[in-house]
Amino acid sequence: MSITAWSTTASDNGNRLTSGSFLENQNPSSLNNGARSMMEMVRAWANDLEWFEYGTGSNTVSYTRVSGTSISMPVDVVNQFHVNRRVKIVDGAGATHYGRVTSSSYSSPSTTLIFEFDNSTSLGSGNPTSVKYGVVSATNTSLPNVVPTGTILMTGGSSADSGFLLCNGTAYSRTTYSALFTKVSTTYGVGDGSSTFNVPDLQAKFPLGKSGSHALGSTGGAFAQTPTGSISSSFTGNPFTPLGNVSISGTVAGHQLSVSEMPSHNHLITHAGGGTSANWTHPTYGASITYGDNNTSIPTNPYYTYPSACMSNTGGNSTHNHGFSGSGTFNGTSSNPSGSVTSTLTGSSLNTTNPYVALNYQIKY
Repeated sequence: MSITAWSTTASDNGNRLTSGSFLENQNPSSLNNGARSMMEMVRAWANDLEWFEYGTGSNTVSYTRVSGTSISMPVDVVNQFHVNRRVKIVDGAGATHYGRVTSSSYSSPSTTLIFEFDNSTSLGSGNPTSVKYGVVSATNTSLPNVVPTGTILMTGGSSADSGFLLCNGTAYSRTTYSALFTKVSTTYGVGDGSSTFNVPDLQAKFPLGKSGSHALGSTGGAFAQTPTGSISSSFTGNPFTPLGNVSISGTVAGHQLSVSEMPSHNHLITHAGGGTSANWTHPTYGASITYGDNNTSIPTNPYYTYPSACMSNTGGNSTHNHGFSGSGTFNGTSSNPSGSVTSTLTGSSLNTTNPYVALNYQIKY
């Protein structure tokens, strides 16, 4: 028996001690035993002061094991054992379990409680002998909520602390973690779209303060960056005037005409001896003047009083070339250069990560 059997009605407490009683007309020794028993029960309760065990004051509180994570009590205790309240339970095998309430529902005449135990333990066989709830309550306004729901902290451990979930993007029940779901909703993921939601995923990420350009829950960035872009510029130079005059001077080379390059023409041969000598032949060109020829071969010959003869045509009317060499200088007009230059930049991948030590982030539920 414990103080859970004590009644708030004084006259009902005469015989609710472990030993002795406070009944009327009892002998002194029984009264003394009763006083000592009450002191023992108060001391035992004070030693575990951070936990309360619900009592009706009529010795009717009992606990029935439903499963490894659930019990029932034949009384309405929904207000005391609300969702997320910490519990301390001694099971039928004598093992003590710590955890939290994930579901609390009353259907006359019993309240069914479902728990999530630290380190994923389960209730042993047999009915629990003690079920207590913690003094700190999310709905108890007389005590401060030390760590508000939704608070994100760092931990050096590999797993989340009691009352926290790792920030690894996992989807959790909207009912079981109703307080956290109320706080963050689907900001970090809709889960299955109906019964679950996601916690933030801070694996290999750095938190960034929300701002006008960074919405709550938004993500971005990368450890490796490759610079890209374009470079544009324009230029205008100083005016300049090209110098120099173009003048050509030189000498045309002489050229001796060959026979083939001469115009076609005839050569007239005249023999001054008249028609009294025998026939005469030109010693170089072989033209012959017949004896007695009285200039009848070329009527236009001005030397008609003398015998004459006409050589065959010579010269070919062919073209010919003259060589030339010379030098010159140039003078230009003023010019002002201008234009633009456009380039494209593509760099190599660069890791911009600062020196770091990896820790776990966890969120309070």
